[in-house]
Amino acid sequence: MRGLSTAIGVVFALVTGLSVPAITLEIDDATATPGTFVSTDVDIVVTVDEDVSAIQFDLLFDNDALRIANVSIGDGSVAAGKELSTIAQPDGTTRVLLVGFNQNRYESGTIAIPQFEVLVGTAAGDYMITLINVQLSDPFGFSLDAQVNPGTILVAEGEGEGEGEGEGEGEGEGEGEGEGEGEG
Repeated sequence: MRGLSTAIGVVFALVTGLSVPAITLEIDDATATPGTFVSTDVDIVVTVDEDVSAIQFDLLFDNDALRIANVSIGDGSVAAGKELSTIAQPDGTTRVLLVGFNQNRYESGTIAIPQFEVLVGTAAGDYMITLINVQLSDPFGFSLDAQVNPGTILVAEGEGEGEGEGEGEGEGEGEGEGEGEGEG
């Protein structure tokens, strides 16, 4: 689905003459139930030869339904020699910084893996996860533009919740008879 949205964006840019950022940050979708933890990938897609060397963003999500439990560094950030730092912001977002004391560039891949706790009592439904205050820079500190594709955590009804109907019958009997002849 995300590939389709990227393709549509490129076609739109070609037809209208407007530019589409050559860098996309995407959040994968996930499914969970209340009282459980769920992880989702934050990926970078570099469609042309852009030199992304540092990334900063704030994770925005519904604080009444989700709590950030942890953010792990993704393989793409490790490959670029970057380190991960996070800090909770007063507005309820979580700031993520992916930087290193190097000028290594990012290739397309997973840059971070946030883990969320779906709070007990959260209603079933879709909860959007997106990135705001996105800042990317090249190895010389110049700012780069990026498109952000948000993701969704689908919260399903938990065990023991909900309603259902069903029918069924079952019977079982067992008998056994045996005859045998033998010579010895």
